[in-house]
Order: sequence, then structure tokens, then C-alpha cells
Amino acid sequence: MPTNAGEGLELDRLILVGALATALLPGAALVLALRIRSPLLAVSLVPTASIAVLSATATAVAPLGPAFTPAVVGVVVALLLVIGGVRWARSGIRPARPRFRPVAPVLVGISGVLVGTFVVIRMWLRGFGGLERVPQEHDMVTHLLVVSYIERSGQAAPWSIRPTDLLTGEPVTFYPAGAHLAPALLSRLGAGPVAALNATTVVYLGICWVLSVAVLTAVAARRLSAGTGTAWLASGVAAVIAPALYRPGVQLMHDGGIYSGAVALALAPGLLAAMLLATGEPRLGTVLGTGAGAAGILAAHPSAAATVALSVVAWLVGDLFARGGGRRTARSVPVLLGSGVVAAVLALPLLLRGSGSAGATSSFGSGFVGYPLGDALGSSLGLVYGGYLDPPRAIGLAGLTALYLYGVVVVARAGGGLGVVLAWATWTTITVSYMLTAATGPFALVTGLFYNSQARIWSHVSLFVPTLAALGVILTTTAVVRRLRHRIHRPLPVFARSWPVASALALVAMAVLVLVPVHRAITTNTAVVGARYATPDFVRVGPDDLAAAEFLNGRVAPGERVLNSANDGSAMLYVEYGIPIVNATTLGTGSAPYTYRLLRSFDRYPDDPTIRQTLRALDVGWVYVDSEAPGIGATGAPEGWVPPSVPFTTAPGLSDLDRGLPGLTPVFRSGTVTVYRLDLTSIDPPA
Repeated sequence: MPTNAGEGLELDRLILVGALATALLPGAALVLALRIRSPLLAVSLVPTASIAVLSATATAVAPLGPAFTPAVVGVVVALLLVIGGVRWARSGIRPARPRFRPVAPVLVGISGVLVGTFVVIRMWLRGFGGLERVPQEHDMVTHLLVVSYIERSGQAAPWSIRPTDLLTGEPVTFYPAGAHLAPALLSRLGAGPVAALNATTVVYLGICWVLSVAVLTAVAARRLSAGTGTAWLASGVAAVIAPALYRPGVQLMHDGGIYSGAVALALAPGLLAAMLLATGEPRLGTVLGTGAGAAGILAAHPSAAATVALSVVAWLVGDLFARGGGRRTARSVPVLLGSGVVAAVLALPLLLRGSGSAGATSSFGSGFVGYPLGDALGSSLGLVYGGYLDPPRAIGLAGLTALYLYGVVVVARAGGGLGVVLAWATWTTITVSYMLTAATGPFALVTGLFYNSQARIWSHVSLFVPTLAALGVILTTTAVVRRLRHRIHRPLPVFARSWPVASALALVAMAVLVLVPVHRAITTNTAVVGARYATPDFVRVGPDDLAAAEFLNGRVAPGERVLNSANDGSAMLYVEYGIPIVNATTLGTGSAPYTYRLLRSFDRYPDDPTIRQTLRALDVGWVYVDSEAPGIGATGAPEGWVPPSVPFTTAPGLSDLDRGLPGLTPVFRSGTVTVYRLDLTSIDPPA
């Protein structure tokens, strides 16, 4: 552990570099091995291809015996690098270079991406208050446990995640863990589960989100036949806008710790860009690469299939409105079908394992009954915050809303196709329909794939906002510069020619965006992230929990379990020390009824031999209780054992245990956390 702030900052930087390597290097190696020549296509594929490589490695080694470890992954990456190096050397083909001479747009575009990346990293790190800061949102309990289980057990195949019993690894309730593989590797390298997951969150929801949006914007500009210079400038503008958006990353992490869904949505623009780029490079390597990318995003969260598929289809339909759009769309079909086949093959174990969960996913209630038409339209079109931060949806990003809606008009009038506009319009329509009719509208089949969650569905609108806003700014700028240039009939110095002037104006636009609307939005986003990390609104895991975990470390005998409620900080027993806990999910799980039955009725053990039998079978020797656990919604509790109308806090079976129950002795107390020693021999002496 660092001893001062300076050492802590240096350690955070080192861990962040490690997170970049574990999250991106496998995909980069695959791209090299497949000889993907287009730099833009390569960048768009790396994040999702990395998840695919890690998932395929975990699946392949599981039946053979070796654990999923950094050493195993290192061997796979090394093989891919060797294969790539040999193939490139034999081919004698150099990577494709952009055929573009003016340097100014390139420099401005790169500057925008670097600024956006710096801003988003700073935002997340400030919100965290350090990578060692434990998250407080309840779903993050699951994510930390999954990362820790993969690290400790070396098991990461789809049929191994997520185990109900962390000691035996069974039974398993399917959980998409593609985005947990990189942090598990980083944790095993010494970062620890908390810092590793936080660092990978910065990579996926920060760095990759900015790059993903920038690449999609470049592709959109190219498909509008706007030119390479315009593509570079628009990418830079989109990159500085991306960190300002509340969705997908910030809201999903704030309102529920929806890490897997947020990662899939953050990477979706990049994969969409890859799918669109692949049609211009119809090679086997391209098909394999885009297929691997699709398999990777499915591993992050299977709902991404709908995100990407609907977006691609809508985009291609929009392209039909461009000259030659029909031929372009026809050429796209074989490449996209081939990519789909590759994705299905690579993701087959995941799809087979997760197929039984589809019905449960779509059965989740929406939690509301719908909004009036004006409210639904305003909320869907406007970049309002909503969610727990802004329940009445009364505040938002008015300037950026006006800018991106202006971009919709500009792109629609540009005459190069309506791909990005129709993709945005499709998800806006789905969002409006959902807000009007909740989970019963015409798109219920689609919204059900996203748990009928407003935040998840609404986030899709934001995927296209930076691109539309940036295209609005840059297409207008270049049009004005060209018009002014045509009015001047004499030679101009180099710095006064079209591209240098357009680049300078784009740079000014970026500066204005960063200093005004983006700065304000970043301030809000940082505070929102901090409300679950650095300055939490509630405490699920605090110093008392960490002290209790340290107390139990070394005292729990091999094979013993600790009865707990995962709604408090007891998950840290396993995360920090590998101590087996009975409940790894906040409300228990239907695949192991004893989990929630003990939460409901443990305190009846003196008079209920069935409960005592369960406790003996699990070898429960300790009980962990936080008397002031934060409240969560109880919708979806197995057998409805908790009334959904009442927030779930401390489990009823773990409440008021200091009333002298036989065999239950408090042995540690810190604040609201108490650890009890359980000895059932005082009730049922051994035979």
C-alpha cells in the first residue's frame, strides 16, 4: 500500500498502464496476426477483439486443465505477435497509409483525441479518488466477486461464471464476464481486485469510449464523401465532446453499477465503425477480425447483439439514400454475414450457456408506467440527466443538445446518405416508444433484451450524439471556408489556404467546447462518479467492513463459511482474503434456495432443525452483520421473499441477533458491523 499521496498517484499510473496492456494488447496482437491493413479498422477492432482473445483463451484452457492466468494469456499473445510478424514479413506489404497531404487536419484531429482522452481519464480518476477506492453501488459487489473469483480460481469459461458457492464453484448462474477478464489478470499481477477493476473501468468507459466515438465519426464522415481532412477534424471534435455525456458510462455506473452493460455500450460505436469499414476491405482477415470483435462485445454483454445489429441495419438502410448506396449495401452483405458466422462460432459456448437467461432478462419490470408524449420526446431528444441524479428530468446539456440536433439537420442536407441519422433515429424511436408505453410497446422484444431498463435503452441515443454534433460543426466550417475561398481570386499564403483555416477554426471550436459546455458537464460527471466512490452518498463498504475482514482473516478454518448478506461490505471477505461467504448476490439466488432462506430466517435456527441442518451442511461457523446496510430495490427477489415495495437493507434473519440466541457469540464489533461465532453444539451436541 502507498504511504503517501505521491506514491499513491504513481501507483495508480502504473496500474492504469497495466490496465491498458491487459485490456488492449491481446486485440492488437490479433489484429497484427490477421494483417488488418487499415489503421482505422485496426483501432476500431482492438478493444472488442481483446475481449474475444481473452474469452477464447479462457474457454479453450478450461477443459485442458491450465488456469486462466497472465502466463497463459502471455503465451497466446506472444504466438499471435509471432504469427503477425512472420505474415507481415513474408507478404512484404506495408500497412496502408492515409492518402492525404495536408497535415493541419491530422494534427488537430489527433490533438482532439488526446484532449478528450486526458479529460475523460482525469474525470474518472477524480471521481474515484484513487484506484484503491472501493465502489459502493450494489451491482459492483457482483463485479468485484467475479473478478476475484476468476483471479483466485483460474476459472473463467462461460460455464464457470458466476458460481453461487465460491468455495465449491457450484452451482453456476450464467453471468457475462468478458469485461471482467482483463481486470482479473491485472489483479493477479499484483494490482488487487478493487484497483484492477477501477483501472479497467477507466480504460473501457473512458479511453475506449473516446476512441470508439472518434473512429465512428471518421467513418461517418468518409461515408458522406466529406474527405479525409473533414474526417480527421470531425473525429477530434467528437473526441472532446464524448467525455461530457452522462450516458452510457456515468449514469449506468451511478444508478446501479451496471459495469458489463456500460462496457458493451461504450465499445459499440467502435465495433459499428469496424463493421462499416470491413465492407471496403473484403478479405478473410477482415471478416475474421470483425467476427472476433463481435464475439468480444457479446462476451462483455450479450445484449450488445441488438445494439450493433440494429445500428448496422439502420445505417445501411440510410446509406441507400446516397448515390451508389445500393451497390455499397449489396457489397456489405457477404462481409457482414461472414462476420456474423465467425462471431457465432467463437461465442457459441457463451450463447449456449446464456440462452436460458434470455427469458429472465426480458421479464424484468420497467419500474414505471410511461410518460406523456411531450415528456417522452423531450427526454429522448434532449441530453437531460434523469435517473437517480435528476428524477424529474429537469436538468441537462442544453447547448450540446442544440448542437447535435443541428448536426442531424446538416448531415441530412449533406446529400451523402442518412446512415448515422437513421441509426440515431432508430434508437431515439425505440427510446420514445419505451418512455411512452414502458415494457409493453411495439419494441418490447428489443427493450426486454436490456432488462427493460430505461438507462440502458436511453443510452443508445448518446452513442451517436458526439458524431452528429461534430459533423454539424465541421461540415459547416468547411462549407464556409470553401465559400469564402471561392470569393478570393488571388493566391494565398500557405497558412491562409482552406485546410489550415478550417483546422484553425476547428481548433477554436474544440477550445470553446472544452472550456464551456464540456467543462460544466465534466464537473457534474465527476461529482456523480464521486457519489459512488470518493465522496459516497451512502456507505456499503467502509472502514468497519475492512476491519471485520481483517479480523476474520486467518480465523476462518478451511471449509468453513461465513453467513452474510451481500448487500453490505461482507463481500470484501472474499475479495480481499478469499474467505468463503454464503451469499455472493444481494438478494440470494433461485439456483441455491438456502441463500435467501437463511437471509429470511436464520434467527429461527434454535427452533428450526431444518435451518440447523443447512448451517451444518454449509459448515457455517461465523455470521457477519451490518445493522445499517444501505437500501436497495428488491424487485426480482427469488420467490418474492422480500416485498418489492420496501427497500431491502439488513436481512430480517440477520436482524437483532444480540438477544441471546444459543450458540451465537459476538466476537468482533466495529461501528455497525458485528461478527458472531456460531457453535451449534450447544443446541445439537454431536453424536
